Amino acid sequence: MSRPMSRLSSIALLLAALCLCAVAWAHGAQQNGKPGAQPAAPAAPAEPDRTGLVKVADGRMLAPDIARIVNHGELVVAMLATDNPPFFANKNGDLVGTDIDLAKLISRELGVSLRFDRSYKTFDSVVEAVALGKADVAVSRLGRTLKRAQMVHFSISYIKLGHALLINRIRFAELAGDRPLPQVVRDYNGTMGVLAGSSWVEFGRRNFPKAKLVTYPTWPELVEAAKKGEVTVVYRDEMEVVQLLREDPGLALTLRTVTFSDLEAPLSVIVGIRDLTLLSFINELIAQRAVQPTADSVLRVIK
Repeated sequence: MSRPMSRLSSIALLLAALCLCAVAWAHGAQQNGKPGAQPAAPAAPAEPDRTGLVKVADGRMLAPDIARIVNHGELVVAMLATDNPPFFANKNGDLVGTDIDLAKLISRELGVSLRFDRSYKTFDSVVEAVALGKADVAVSRLGRTLKRAQMVHFSISYIKLGHALLINRIRFAELAGDRPLPQVVRDYNGTMGVLAGSSWVEFGRRNFPKAKLVTYPTWPELVEAAKKGEVTVVYRDEMEVVQLLREDPGLALTLRTVTFSDLEAPLSVIVGIRDLTLLSFINELIAQRAVQPTADSVLRVIK
């Protein structure tokens, strides 16, 4: 009888131990959040931000792209290093020009200071600065191209410039032969100088597909190439071409111009692809300006 009783006692003790372990495990799970614990009550969901606006230091609620500039306290404007009067130029230590005036107007309406970053050597690199977030906007005599449209937004045009050719008289006569000028221009297949890293490279390829494009780093080098006959024509906007011959009438002995009534180069402010409210703001600012500059009005001012 002692052996069966001993065996039953052992089984009872084992069952009791298992029960105690189960209780201890359940208690520990409740304490540590492990499996077996009672599920915690779900936290109340945070109130969603239905406006998407950002509160700035002065209490205003602004779109995130505008708030970024306001919180930073300044508008950073990318601009070409080389002066391009009458659009932008350093005059007696001060930046002046139509593009400078527009940038000042944007910063004033935003209520922030203005800083120009003129570390860029080509127009394309100015555009890329905005695309990469190195500047808030670019105001730098910038035309619209399909290449640029893939990385930035363009504002509405703040001035429109006609297209023009600067022609070496002798070289063009050799190319034309007995053909009338309009026909030669329409089917132009000679050399064409364009400014490297500018919208005129794309314009040249699109509007004169048969031309042999030759790029030059600066406008003075382009003009010199035309004078020497290194290229037969130079392709740029009418303002630059007209201004050149106005400043040096003697060039008319070597060079002549052709302007196009059906081709325009609208200039725009460049804005980053995510800054849609900033783009809308700048569009409205341009549209509301009391005086809308034209190529003729700007040329009259600098006459």
